[in-house]
Formats: sequence, structure tokens, C-alpha cells
Amino acid sequence: MGQVIIKVCSFIAIIVIGMLAGRSGKLGTGAGNMLSKVVFTITLPATIIHAFGAADFSRELLLLIPIGFLCAGVPFFATLALTHRFDARDRKFLLLNSGFNIGCFGLPFVQAFFPAPIVVAACMFDAGNSLMVTGGSYVITTMVVDGTRSAHPASEAVRRLTRSVAFDSYLVLMALACLGIRIPGAIVSLTEPVANANAFLSLFMVGLMVSLSVDRERLRRIAELLGGRYCACAIECALVLALLPLAPEIRALIATLVWAPVSALGPAFTLWAGGDAQLAGLANTISIFAGLALMTGALVLTGSIA
Repeated sequence: MGQVIIKVCSFIAIIVIGMLAGRSGKLGTGAGNMLSKVVFTITLPATIIHAFGAADFSRELLLLIPIGFLCAGVPFFATLALTHRFDARDRKFLLLNSGFNIGCFGLPFVQAFFPAPIVVAACMFDAGNSLMVTGGSYVITTMVVDGTRSAHPASEAVRRLTRSVAFDSYLVLMALACLGIRIPGAIVSLTEPVANANAFLSLFMVGLMVSLSVDRERLRRIAELLGGRYCACAIECALVLALLPLAPEIRALIATLVWAPVSALGPAFTLWAGGDAQLAGLANTISIFAGLALMTGALVLTGSIA
């Protein structure tokens, strides 16, 4: 447990360093936007390739791909329906800061408590989750909230999704997994140094986007986002423990992951969509603190730790 706390404290320290760097002005005004593009097009795809290549998994774990998609997608579409009268900027904030931060937070956390063969399940869950957080939520939000008109909306959505390198990576790798094709070891080794940089750059990016200038209205919006999120997490946790037809250890793993923080890519998507990226960065940081407590609680509840 002590090692987990040290690791999470290091995550928080990186966010604080990003905040201090952003406030110093030494990185310029466009650092957050530039860094978000580096994460999306280079380090995150490398992390995805490395995770799939390094993992050994059975075909039954492929069930976790649609489970991950549903856990991320159902709350998103519920929010989309419930916020149709909201201001566009508020709606983008609520919609784009969804999904789970598995790669940078959830995976390192659960690795401290579960053996490697079980942790592979987290990669499968994240594959489904990433269909939303690496591009799906952004495409739907910008098309619906901004009222973008297209003669062929389905093809337009596919076109936008396939412009996301991370989304394309997951799509190809899931197809290879279904076909039983392994990624060559040389590619896994080549992507490892870049993949190792992803956690730092993702959290540093969040720090750059955080603003501590918070009034009562902004606090209300954060409470609205996180309150709704954790209600959905509680329902998902209960359903996973009761209904998921896999080994008890895997159920415990997924029940823990649904309490992971908001996707680290949310602030970047919020920035690109013209939403309140600073508020998104602050909400993301708060969700990391909450995630530590809630994921630990889930481990205790499921008997994974005493």
C-alpha cells in the first residue's frame, strides 16, 4: 500500500509541476495545446501498442472490450440526453470530461495488487473505454453540440474518428487480438521508451491546463460533473460484481477500475472544442485525489486487500 501511495503522490507532483510551469509563463501561451498534440499523436499510440504487445490474454477477456465501452459510453449518452437545454460551453465540459484514465492512473494502481495475468484484463477494458475517450466522445460532442450539418453524418463521424491516431491504434490492435496475431517483440521494444513518457506528459498537460481561479458557479459545475459521475460509477461497480461472467479476481479488478479518475484527455478535448479547459483541468485533478480514495475502497470492498 505504501508503494501505491508513493506512486499516486508522484502523479500529483507531476500535475503540480505542470501548474507551476504554466503559471511561470516560461513555456508560452500555447504549451498546453502543443503538448496535447504530442500526447495524442505520439506517446498515447505508443503506449497502446506497447500494452497490447506485452500482454498475454485469452479470448474470453475480449468480453471486456464491450464492457469497457458500455461503462464509458452509457454515462456519456445519458449526459447527452439530459443536458440538451444546457449552455453549449457547459455541455462540452460535462460531455468531454468522461470515461476513465486507465493507462496513466488505473493500470499502475492495480498492478500493485493483482498478478500480471489478471492485469491484462485492464488492457481489454481500456480498449473499450478508449473507443470513447480517444475520439468517440469528441466527435459526437462537436457534431451534436456545435450543430455541425453534414449530408452524410455517419461517414463524417467515421472520418473524424479515423483522424485520431490513438483511436486507429486501438482499432487495428483489437482486430489483431481477435485474429490471434501477436505484435513482434521488436516493435514492443521500440515503443517502450516513448510509452514510458506518456504518464508524465499526460499529467503534465493536465497541470498546464489547471486554473485555481474558482468561483461558486465553477465549483457548482465541478460538483455537477463529479456527483453524476460517481453515481454512475457506483451502479457500474455493483453490476460488474453481480453480473460479469468472469473469474472473481477479474470482477474485482474491473470493479476497481470503474472508480478511476476522469480521462486525462478530457482537458485537451475541451480545449479543442472551445470549452472551459482550465475548469476541465481542475476537475481532472480533483478526480485523481478522489480516485485514490475510491479505488482503494473498492479494493477493500472486494477483498483484494485487507
